[in-house]
Amino acid sequence: MTPTITIQSLLLFLAAGQGVVFAVLLYFRGRKSRAINIHLSILLFAFSFEVLQKFLLDTGYIYTVPFLVGASLPVDASVGIALYWYVRQATCPEKDNRTGQVFKHYSFFIACIVLSIPYWLLPFEQKLYLMQTGVISNEWPALTYYGVGIQTIGKIISFFVYLFLCLKMLLEHKNRINNIFSYREHITLRWLTNLLWLFLFGGIQGIAILLFFQDSEEVTAIMGFLELFSVAVIFYIGVMGLLQPRIYRGKERSYVRAVQAVDEQAVEQKAKYHNSALSEADMLRISNKLDKLMSEDCVYLQADLSMPQLADMLSVSANYLSQTLNSVYQMSFFDYVNQQRIAYAKQQLSNPKLKDKSVVDVAVDSGFNSRSAFYTAFNKNVGMTPAQYRRSIQQGQ
Repeated sequence: MTPTITIQSLLLFLAAGQGVVFAVLLYFRGRKSRAINIHLSILLFAFSFEVLQKFLLDTGYIYTVPFLVGASLPVDASVGIALYWYVRQATCPEKDNRTGQVFKHYSFFIACIVLSIPYWLLPFEQKLYLMQTGVISNEWPALTYYGVGIQTIGKIISFFVYLFLCLKMLLEHKNRINNIFSYREHITLRWLTNLLWLFLFGGIQGIAILLFFQDSEEVTAIMGFLELFSVAVIFYIGVMGLLQPRIYRGKERSYVRAVQAVDEQAVEQKAKYHNSALSEADMLRISNKLDKLMSEDCVYLQADLSMPQLADMLSVSANYLSQTLNSVYQMSFFDYVNQQRIAYAKQQLSNPKLKDKSVVDVAVDSGFNSRSAFYTAFNKNVGMTPAQYRRSIQQGQ
């Protein structure tokens, strides 16, 4: 068969090469971030290998390298695992992420490799049939038939279980940063959430192929769409993965310290005060100290203020401060601090002497890291934009 290259197949080849380059760059990006980036590199290698094999099938080059037919069969078993460990280390860097823990999860990928051996021993044409149609043949030996079938079902279950765990970790991460930080810029990991939705979409498409599309032409058409989807995912993962160290530069260390401070204090106090809770009198005392600190020292103007830092200023534990905020003020640390900042910003905007001061300058002076964060918080607390509020005050005067 004479190999033929089309625009679509060329795109697949470039995407596979791009994925390998991204994977290598991520791995060697920095020694401190290598432990987390290695999982993203595995993700990119898995997608790149799948796309490369599709390129070989579409162009006919697979006949020149017959030993690569079906070589990617167990590769996608690593996708959910690598995604889980990347999200875990990104959102919970203080947890036990030692090699032994990681290996336990990747053992499923190793099992899929073992289950693929009978398939790899099949004649070239039989292996090619699965790659071209996605259909398991009833004519295969029982060991091969069940080996491919079991790992297919296992990979689907594994993928969605790990996807659920990833979404759960990101939700916990979102709740945790609201109780620890007074800002969200660069630590929300929104791109990871977007990535998970992309994977969910791809997973649903894969199940739809297995359940509803039995005709080989229909499967081929849908697989063509998934190829383009994989190309987009490779680019997205590569670009965002390379940007990730920049997001955490200078902030990751403080993030880990803040999380550990809260968690360690919570564990310590649970053991020490097992039969006692923070009394209303204690919460009132803490809230009075907090109100005084805010009114006199205006510590909310510190853009990088965190709950452990504020707790140190009050000489109380971060856990007790969190309980006080939730019980007395009925809001998270993030909402409480930003409420103070908005009150300060309103004073700035309503001051006739500061009428020429820009909204951006007001935002920065009020402790916000960005204009968008200021507008979001202001609209949430006041019900209008800062500019609208300033105009309403000026018209009232």
